[in-house]
Amino acid sequence: MSIKHALITGLLVVSGLALVVPSATGARELDGATVFQDNCGRCHQPRTPGDLSPTGWRAVSFHMRVKANLTPAEFRALEAFLVPAEQASGGTGAPVKSHSLITETCLLCHDATRIQDAVDAGRSEADWAASLSRMRTYGAQIDADQAADLARWLGTEAPKRSP
Repeated sequence: MSIKHALITGLLVVSGLALVVPSATGARELDGATVFQDNCGRCHQPRTPGDLSPTGWRAVSFHMRVKANLTPAEFRALEAFLVPAEQASGGTGAPVKSHSLITETCLLCHDATRIQDAVDAGRSEADWAASLSRMRTYGAQIDADQAADLARWLGTEAPKRSP
């Protein structure tokens, strides 16, 4: 093992000790906010739990647990912080959920309310096309024709919420 590798490992071990906080019962448990700040903040711009839907955070945290080398306990603490129990089953009456591609692909990571808000604000077909193109580079499972059809539908035909 190189000296550089040993130092990095030592720092990670020492910094990991800061993730443990005493609970009300005196037992030591991980603080999800600290796990989030210390792990996610190393590479990503600061975000808040409200930036993604519970489903979106689950998808991101499940993927990133491997890249960030999170322990099972850190992963559970992070998920509890990002997806509070009262939000985990929350639904929405967003009309955009009527499109099958929205429910089959977009809602795997995004909250229907966020999509609906953009439709209600009058986001253009071109803006949707750019977003969907970017989502495809992130791994959204839609082909170019489906993306074009969805951008057209979102920009011109998607139902808006009643005021």
